[in-house]
Amino acid sequence: MYHVKPHLHIPMFHYLRNKELDELYFSVALKTLAESLIAIFVPIYLFTLGFLLQDIIIYYFIYFLTLLIVYPFGSMLNSRIGIKKVMFVGMLFLIIYYMLLGGVGEGIPYHYAALFYGISSGIYYAAFHIDFAKFADKSRGGSEYSRLKMIAIVAASLGPLIGAIFIFELSFSLLFLLVSIMLILSAFPLFLTKDVKIKMKKITFSGVMKADTKRKAAAYHGCGMIDFSLGILWPLFIYIALKDIVSLGIIITISSVILIFFLHRIGTYSDKKEKIVLKAGIITHSISWLSRLFFLTPAGIFINNFYSSLSYSAIEIPFYKMVYEKARKAKSITNYFIFREVHLWIGRMIILLFAFIVADLYWIFVFTFFATFLFSLLAKK
Repeated sequence: MYHVKPHLHIPMFHYLRNKELDELYFSVALKTLAESLIAIFVPIYLFTLGFLLQDIIIYYFIYFLTLLIVYPFGSMLNSRIGIKKVMFVGMLFLIIYYMLLGGVGEGIPYHYAALFYGISSGIYYAAFHIDFAKFADKSRGGSEYSRLKMIAIVAASLGPLIGAIFIFELSFSLLFLLVSIMLILSAFPLFLTKDVKIKMKKITFSGVMKADTKRKAAAYHGCGMIDFSLGILWPLFIYIALKDIVSLGIIITISSVILIFFLHRIGTYSDKKEKIVLKAGIITHSISWLSRLFFLTPAGIFINNFYSSLSYSAIEIPFYKMVYEKARKAKSITNYFIFREVHLWIGRMIILLFAFIVADLYWIFVFTFFATFLFSLLAKK
């Protein structure tokens, strides 16, 4: 993968050095592997059941709205039952979500699945972000986040291909069952060390709104828009273009494997020159939203997918380095991450509204091109 330097914190070599962060890495690896089997196929699953693009937009509207509402309650649980237990509760709701999603084809309203998906994410990520911010190495924030991302990609690299073959040869329903079992297993590493309760300051509207700058808020808006287009609409676009779910799995898997070799280097550069890396990512990633509209052969889609993933990593890694550094210094880490979720939600709602009105993936990608430049506010001195 890459040359391991002696001073680097890699779980298998320095487990005793930071047990809390390592167990989070292990749990994320298992959880990501489980979800990678199915996550990119969810909009395709709904599409093959006969749902229109507007229906899929409504599904994700319910999900994002529920996530935003539940997130503060998940934050409150951190101080009452402990961060790790909160993450485990989120996983239990995620299993219920997959069971409901598997029943959509049998007549279960898809709104219920979206609702439980939002509850799960609102609870889980209210604990996850605090856990990572609390235990990550403060002097190497970019490297730590790139390592977390790299571990997730390593775990997920074969997931799309295996999931595609599983769906093609068997069924979505059996895949949902397999994912649920794997999610239960992913919770065990969290409890290898003692759980942690955080002291939570009172959540107030003014405290949330003043938790960070307007520039960071705008960047979160852009992040919410790009994440929706990249994680949900782009796989659907590939499926519609190629009409082959196995080809989609192959493209995502090979791109992910190659990407692994670049992530650590991006993280290292981000620790030294975060704004230079961020600027490079903004310029290169914005171009990807236009180029992907013109190269619709399997080779063209593969190149665009890899280029898009690599260039967005150059945005994500320095951006989340800034995020977790700010969170550690915030007066209230809970208020800070609620601030994050509120502004991510605003970005998601903007692109959901635009997508619902135009109902055209081409124009949505053009819109995302412009959204990328919201990150440029953070690249200024």
